[in-house]
Amino acid sequence: MQLRPRLLMALLTCAREEPCRLFQDDSELLDSVIGLQERHLAKLKDPSYEASREQMEWMERSDTALLHYYDDEYPEGLREMPDSPPLLFLRGPLKETDRFGIAIVGSRHATSYGKSVAEKLSKELAEKGISVVSGGALGIDTAAHRGAMLGGGRTIAILGCGPDVAYPRENRLLFETIAANGTILSEYPPSTQPETWRFPARNRLISAISQATLVIEASPSSGALITARFAAEQGRTVMAVPGNIDRPSSSGCNELIKEGAQLVTGIDDILHAIGAFVAAPIQTAMDLTELEPNAVLPAGLNENQTLLIKAMSLTPRHIDQIAQEASLSATTTGMEMTLLELRGMVRRLPGNNYIRILG
Repeated sequence: MQLRPRLLMALLTCAREEPCRLFQDDSELLDSVIGLQERHLAKLKDPSYEASREQMEWMERSDTALLHYYDDEYPEGLREMPDSPPLLFLRGPLKETDRFGIAIVGSRHATSYGKSVAEKLSKELAEKGISVVSGGALGIDTAAHRGAMLGGGRTIAILGCGPDVAYPRENRLLFETIAANGTILSEYPPSTQPETWRFPARNRLISAISQATLVIEASPSSGALITARFAAEQGRTVMAVPGNIDRPSSSGCNELIKEGAQLVTGIDDILHAIGAFVAAPIQTAMDLTELEPNAVLPAGLNENQTLLIKAMSLTPRHIDQIAQEASLSATTTGMEMTLLELRGMVRRLPGNNYIRILG
């Protein structure tokens, strides 16, 4: 259906309990949607705007999913955005640990050095159990996805086209491998072809779903810098790998560092920048695909501890913020956090801040 995202979100909000009412002659419901005009109503009732047979076949596959904003599985990082996608089309499941993901982006025309660095850092992050997020493009993106899979971990490719469209075509086999061991994600329905304007828009999803963004090789006009800008606006950590001052492909990264981005020359710099303490590698993506969504949570947690663990990340958070998100009292939170710390699942930092430990 070709409706603007904000209007589609308004429709979903009004009919969140009964989405089917949108396609019925429910004037009371439709009249309550601000901005809905006669031409929009015509689209809702026009058979030509229905999903095609190919789209329906794709969505009925066992390895695909359609999430809307109010689904429990909808990524929290995307839900926090002011312009959250109303719908997400997935191939391969999202996992609970993906919210700790690191975005790695850069030039499509990367040097051998840049691709080597991207693959190495992604592999090492994956070995620590941290998901790698990128955009599926040639160059740095491709190296990042490959590195994560070489490390036995998960990678998420966020596309600027439909999730069933292999763009660029050279990465068709890569996308198949990612779908089997990670996730292909798009806010555009199946069969949506790539258009230039879609890629800057999808960059906001790459940064929002990740806890930090690392840029490796980017010219001043690179789309990777758009992702970095989105990350900064979304309150995420921005990092960059420095490059040769004589290469235009490195000028964007060097400028980011001058502007305050964290300088990265190795995985320790990444872990330090996000305040991460990773005890041991978690299960690989191949193991995770056989588990229920919450099965990657530590075993033996009571209900309150589960809420607290879900409210934490690898970035330090104050105990009051954690308690508020978990909807628990300060007393209960303090007691449970002490027990979690004794079990080695969280670590207390100065200022009554806490981080989660993977492992």
